[in-house]
Amino acid sequence: MAFIQMEFYSAMLTRHTEIAVILPESRQQESYPVLWLLHGACDNDSGWWRNTAVELYAEQHGVAVVMPSGDNSFYSNGPLGRYFDYVADELYDKLCTMMPLSRDRADHVVGGLSMGGHGAYKLGLMRPDRYAGIAVLSAGNFIDLGDPAPGSAFADINQKLFGTTDMSRLVGTEHDIVHLGDMAAQSGAELPELYVCCGTEDLAFGSAQQTYLHMTGKLGMSGQWHARPGKHDWAFWGMMIPEVMAWCAQVTGRSR
Repeated sequence: MAFIQMEFYSAMLTRHTEIAVILPESRQQESYPVLWLLHGACDNDSGWWRNTAVELYAEQHGVAVVMPSGDNSFYSNGPLGRYFDYVADELYDKLCTMMPLSRDRADHVVGGLSMGGHGAYKLGLMRPDRYAGIAVLSAGNFIDLGDPAPGSAFADINQKLFGTTDMSRLVGTEHDIVHLGDMAAQSGAELPELYVCCGTEDLAFGSAQQTYLHMTGKLGMSGQWHARPGKHDWAFWGMMIPEVMAWCAQVTGRSR
């Protein structure tokens, strides 16, 4: 497989940024399906390839994997930069021009863990024209988790990013995943397929399950829910990434 690390200037972020890309080599294709794999808070593009065997599964299923650095942005346009536009449009256009990546909606899945799962929901629901699938690990509608502890790192992040540490003020905004799902359903657009998994000992379990049930029950999205013993850690995410990659290959029609 080809493992590529890149740095380039992003107009959306107004600075240089880093990405990692995996291109499978055992199954040569004119254009590859793509899993856009987003990291969690306080991490970067290296999280997935340092802590899991994602390369192995990308090669096995013939799916390219793009891992951008999203800082602590929750993949939103805001004071930290236009991260949503960066992933959804700028990075998409740049990489599909530079590499043999498909531009067909049916070949694109966006996924991530924790903050990256929030970002996957946001990208998939706000741009259903771009993604055929959404894969979410250990995340739901994060505002369900309540206000961050005063003085904590997340209180600082939320204040910088959202201008508040009162999560109730984000209900009905672009940061409210349930609201985004409702808006996507009302638009009449074809909604992506959904895969959600969470560890049963994870503090996000209730939110992850509730959000999934809203998307599949009320909104009618096609989905899979997987609860496994586990916490909010790499042991759980490393265990689940083979299933995520297999599901991604199925959604894009590239499963063996």
